[in-house]
Amino acid sequence: MEIPAKLKEYIDNNRAPLPPVSDPDEPLQIDSLGLIRLVAFLESDLGIRIEDEELLAENFATLRSLGDLLETKAKAAEAQ
Repeated sequence: MEIPAKLKEYIDNNRAPLPPVSDPDEPLQIDSLGLIRLVAFLESDLGIRIEDEELLAENFATLRSLGDLLETKAKAAEAQ
């Protein structure tokens, strides 16, 4: 799935002092507070609800895994 530009920008801006993510399989290296902030951003700015059971390290490990989660959620929303 294509990562929304707004989400990529958010991640890049909040990984300091790490450089922007250039490879979709590069570890995002988000700590627990960063994860909480990312989920809040997804829900408030992008309107993507993250369920408790989706709060797994592997879902937020890389841009690719985050994109896969968002794609799964989009397909589930379309099926309803």
